[in-house]
Amino acid sequence: MSGHLQPLLTAVGGSLPEEQLRVVRRAYEVADRWHSGQFRRDGRPYITHPVAVAVIVAELDLDHELLCAALLHEVLAETACPEEELAGEFGEPITDLLRGLRLLDSTKRRPPEWPVSTDERVLTLKLADRLHNQRTISGLPEARQRVNSQENLDVVAPVARRLGLTDVEEELRRLALGNLSGLGGARPFFGAITAGAIMLPAAVRGRWLEEWLGELLALPGGRARLGFTFWLLAGMPRLALTLRGRVPPPAGDGWPRPAVRRSGACGGRREWPRAGASSRGAGAGAVAGAGSLGRCAEHPATP
Repeated sequence: MSGHLQPLLTAVGGSLPEEQLRVVRRAYEVADRWHSGQFRRDGRPYITHPVAVAVIVAELDLDHELLCAALLHEVLAETACPEEELAGEFGEPITDLLRGLRLLDSTKRRPPEWPVSTDERVLTLKLADRLHNQRTISGLPEARQRVNSQENLDVVAPVARRLGLTDVEEELRRLALGNLSGLGGARPFFGAITAGAIMLPAAVRGRWLEEWLGELLALPGGRARLGFTFWLLAGMPRLALTLRGRVPPPAGDGWPRPAVRRSGACGGRREWPRAGASSRGAGAGAVAGAGSLGRCAEHPATP
């Protein structure tokens, strides 16, 4: 068996009966087979991510079903493995955990109140996944790092606190704050923009935030950033309604006009008008795509 499993066996120690440990080993074998040929952004075999998530679960002293789900948590989303195959081998309790996590990862399908309505075992699995992705976040583009870190502070860490997982909460906060410290003077402005963007549809929110962060960092100082932030927040309600198709986009020098032109796989791109002397006209940015709680944190196929 591959040496990638050894960190998990060390974390588990002698806490599991032999029969349960056998199921955990089998879950690893299945995950390793389906993830064969996939790699993380840092070049490491992709199987190292599910194993690391399972180690976090083991360190929380959780049961073998959650350990198996952690090992298998990317298989349905990132490979061609049929759900029926996993259900047939590992049973409904483990497969239900995977279904629940897959629902959480879908920005279009998950309920808005997911932090309080989702099964706590599924939430725990998601927390372990987000913690490992935050530990390895340096492989992501800078803007995506900032968006994910801000969401971990605002949304994910409070879920860990509610579940009583104080070690997870504290590490998430420490790592996220460390990442965001690189924003320097732009951090309070980005925090305000992120708070305002909560009214945007979840499926596109992350993409807009990435573009806005890039524009914010390019501005020369506090006055320009303040003007840019005020301009964005003032137009946020109208943009939210436009993205939901409830009002048409304004013509002329109003809020950014979505889908001015098409570019690449990300879908529509927008061009922003000048916003006056306090901020410069912003460039184009993708409107479609996964929200920041979605699958893209460490997608093996993402260039």
